[in-house]
Amino acid sequence: MIEATDAPIEAPRLALNFAQDFLPERRLLAALLAFAADGGAGDKLTISERTGIPTGESTGKVEPMIHFARAMGLIQAARERDQWSLRTTLLGRRILAEDPWLSEPVTLWLLHLLLCRRQGREEPARGVADAWFALFADGEARLGNPFGVEDYQALLAERHGAKGYLRRLASLVPRAYLESGCLGPIELLIEAPSTAASSRSALGYFRREPAPVAVSHFPAYTAWLFLLWDQLYPDDHQLAMDDLFAEARVLALLGWGQGAASRWMQWMANQGWLQLDRKTGATLALRLRLRSTQDVIAHLYDELA
Repeated sequence: MIEATDAPIEAPRLALNFAQDFLPERRLLAALLAFAADGGAGDKLTISERTGIPTGESTGKVEPMIHFARAMGLIQAARERDQWSLRTTLLGRRILAEDPWLSEPVTLWLLHLLLCRRQGREEPARGVADAWFALFADGEARLGNPFGVEDYQALLAERHGAKGYLRRLASLVPRAYLESGCLGPIELLIEAPSTAASSRSALGYFRREPAPVAVSHFPAYTAWLFLLWDQLYPDDHQLAMDDLFAEARVLALLGWGQGAASRWMQWMANQGWLQLDRKTGATLALRLRLRSTQDVIAHLYDELA
């Protein structure tokens, strides 16, 4: 059994098809988060009974929701035989206290960004949930914007080899951003009108929108950045921001240019989260020892009206 922890979130490398054709439904993730906070443990049938997440003996939504919650940084999970032991992370507890139904756009943007994060610094780069990382971190350079789902499917096959479920998976990931009960409220993906190029994509065509350049969202982006820093550079208190941004695909995931990034970085400096040094030509960021990831998470909702 694992204890509730203030340690950095998990960085598992989940199976490519961990979702098993199921969408990340917010009401189910919220129920699982509350269960984990209550010392949640048991097999998937027990978890189903306690949370209302549908499952069966051989398939169902419990285990996909566990993996979504891990990828989003909400919980840590351990499994021994058929028994799961779930505990909330510090981030999960903060979200549970402030936004238990996972309804705030700030929450949903943070969960999306963590779902799309890089797993480690090994090459070639892969994500914790690589179908999401491939689309949102590496996809614009490879697929363009807008993009066709069939091209996205081909990208997944290039990364992982031909698999029978790739057509369904390539449709599921964008659909998660169209459903209001999933990540639809952040309005990240918009169905694109049919064009000569898109007519070749029978599975659909989508345009990706940038993350809001809004002070209300800056604490969430900062929490994400600190969690990435903890994961990718755990021993470094000072980094060249260009290196961190490149390794973690920060600008690609936000859909931003340098102007928006500079506004956010200056906000972080003004808030005392980072000390910036631009004297060398590159921007160096120093994490102040008294301003930890835990502190950033504690202030996650401070800029909401």
